[in-house]
Amino acid sequence: MNRNHIAALLLISILYFSCSKGKQPGPQNGNAASIKITLVSGSGQTDTIGRFLPSLIVAKVTQNGSPVAGYKVKFQGSGCNSDRIDSILTKTDGTATDGWWLAGDIGLQTMKVYAVNSQNVKVDSATATGTALAGGLGLQTSACSIQSAYVITGFCKLSSGRLFVSYFGLELRYSDDNGASWNLVSSLGKSHKPQFVVSSPTDELFVFSTSDGIFYSTDAGASWTVVSTPAFSNGSLLSVVCTPSGKLIATDATTVHVSVDKGKTWTTPAASFGESKINSPAEDKNGNLYVVGEGTQTIYESADNGASWTAIPHPTEMDVAFYVDNSNTFYKGTITGGIYISKDNGATYTQLVNDPNELFSDMSIQADGNFYYDVLGKGLYELKGANPPRLLDDNGFSVPTTYILAKNNNIVFCSFTGYINYYHL
Repeated sequence: MNRNHIAALLLISILYFSCSKGKQPGPQNGNAASIKITLVSGSGQTDTIGRFLPSLIVAKVTQNGSPVAGYKVKFQGSGCNSDRIDSILTKTDGTATDGWWLAGDIGLQTMKVYAVNSQNVKVDSATATGTALAGGLGLQTSACSIQSAYVITGFCKLSSGRLFVSYFGLELRYSDDNGASWNLVSSLGKSHKPQFVVSSPTDELFVFSTSDGIFYSTDAGASWTVVSTPAFSNGSLLSVVCTPSGKLIATDATTVHVSVDKGKTWTTPAASFGESKINSPAEDKNGNLYVVGEGTQTIYESADNGASWTAIPHPTEMDVAFYVDNSNTFYKGTITGGIYISKDNGATYTQLVNDPNELFSDMSIQADGNFYYDVLGKGLYELKGANPPRLLDDNGFSVPTTYILAKNNNIVFCSFTGYINYYHL
């Protein structure tokens, strides 16, 4: 091919692609100066922190005064909501809408609304405002929990009062205001997907991820190190606890894993339990460990840090939950007679709660001295002295209600949907 032919082809190609580009500007590739975003409605509302404002925030994108469809609009709240950004495309009338859950800051809050072009560049913005009131007594909604169907696997607490919550496979959040609001643990970020978070009696933190190991912190979550990546780190754990003596116990459907060196090494029994679900790990004052096999409704005991386990005979009760408090009182939940307690290391039991035909879980004595327990499909109960059990959370889901008592005695809890609530008493 001669040079004249090559030059002619190059000229044709340049003209073709220049014309093609000119015919397809797209709504997000126009003159940025002509793109404007304005608030249509939703600004100026007032409600309690953590509440969902009754009116949506509506914004409109125009180009040279005409509505633009399919343009990206980003909504970003303030305070503990600032790490969450919703991206919405405009409708044919140029509008995009988003809901606003108020953050935990009392007083003026803002929601920034950005028009974003196809290069992900913000070309214009507007600001909605809202006023947040302090929560009162009674049932309240926590600010900046995750308002979607994510499973919360557990809470834990440090001696400072800082709370942590793990969203399965998503992220770790913390609260420094007794559960009223929650912030992302940015030091761990969102790349490591947590299964569980637990704290030790000496304020160590352990995060069990779904795939990339166990993370350890001694500075209230400011920094993390990986202590191990055990074989069971695959998202299949059912429960994790750190016992009063500092042992870590993790259970899955068929076995128990125990660590006595802060998660560096793990002991797994050689013999199979023959169970379909193992839960309720606990430790007594003598260092004996316990779990419940829910498949056969049997409590198992280990006197050698999890190397071997022995089934504890149960002639009549069908055991589905177990717990040992700081005074070494044993509690077991059964589906034949309710909840029983023992003050002689399990030799004899007396009935505490008469509620048969129920599936109990997550029994505990909290810092207020009251006994709490969950009934699957019903919710969280509080037993205070000789009073009848009080239902705190009528969740109606066939999943456990996770809970913790905050330092100011707020009862912080969540069932299935990712919403965190608390009772301020």
